[in-house]
Amino acid sequence: MSDEIERLIKKLRDKDGKVRSSAAETLGKIKDKRAVGPLIAALRDKDWYVRRFAAEALKKINNS
Repeated sequence: MSDEIERLIKKLRDKDGKVRSSAAETLGKIKDKRAVGPLIAALRDKDWYVRRFAAEALKKINNS
């Protein structure tokens, strides 16, 4: 796994919701299928924005 993708996936578990949502948004822009599992897990995040960005990222990856 590339260092950037791995770093972003780790950020999906950060304690700061802004960091998690930013990571999900960036993973959606990159459209790397290796992020699908972690993004699916992020759909259960307590923060609504994280869930929203994770769903959008999954949609972008699916459409790539």
